[in-house]
Amino acid sequence: NEKTKITHIEDGFDFLGFSVRQYKTWQGNKLLIKPSKESIKKAKEKIRDTFRIMRGQPVRELIKVLNPIIRGYGQYWKHVVSKKTFDKIANYVFHKTCKYLRQLHPKKPWKWIKKRYFRKPHHGGDNSWVLTCPITNIQLLHMPWIKIKRHVMVLYKNSPDDPALKEYWEKRDRKVFEAENTLDRIKLARKQGYRCALCRQPLQNGEKVIVRNLEVPTGEVTKLVHIP
Repeated sequence: NEKTKITHIEDGFDFLGFSVRQYKTWQGNKLLIKPSKESIKKAKEKIRDTFRIMRGQPVRELIKVLNPIIRGYGQYWKHVVSKKTFDKIANYVFHKTCKYLRQLHPKKPWKWIKKRYFRKPHHGGDNSWVLTCPITNIQLLHMPWIKIKRHVMVLYKNSPDDPALKEYWEKRDRKVFEAENTLDRIKLARKQGYRCALCRQPLQNGEKVIVRNLEVPTGEVTKLVHIP
């Protein structure tokens, strides 16, 4: 079979976008799973092509197209050894962003561009180089914001139908939510007790969750809600 390949575990192999290989460390041999070089290459190509297609478009439109791409790859890679990959992608996006902004404002000095388009993240932090639309305030997702978390298997005896395990499943659902979302969404979820601001049902109930501005007597507040 042409698709079958026998290789030594120390040489490793690629499978579904991941590289599986055993490494020799001071603690002994360790089997590590990382994003494969081919997978990283495809991600960079996708990002590069997006910048090319969106050249000259407003920053808010670029962010709307890039964020799902960055989030998608980050969510796919986050369960393996991928911190270095996240940092590499973030640096790659930053260099592409700088080039895009210089092309968008060829007659403006870099100091003006930085002041107009870069801010600190809305969810907090000292990084003042987050691409931000000056009109809508929408920000470009930074891949290292996505938490790297190993998947934890459910114990075979723990059934979601067991009322005695309600607290266990609620705690697990919260961990799943935090593993699948960015820090800004996690902060909103914690403030809401991990429940939809409209229906008051748990956020992790299988329905898609979105960020929405809701009208309150004092103005507008940002909340996490299920799509109606």
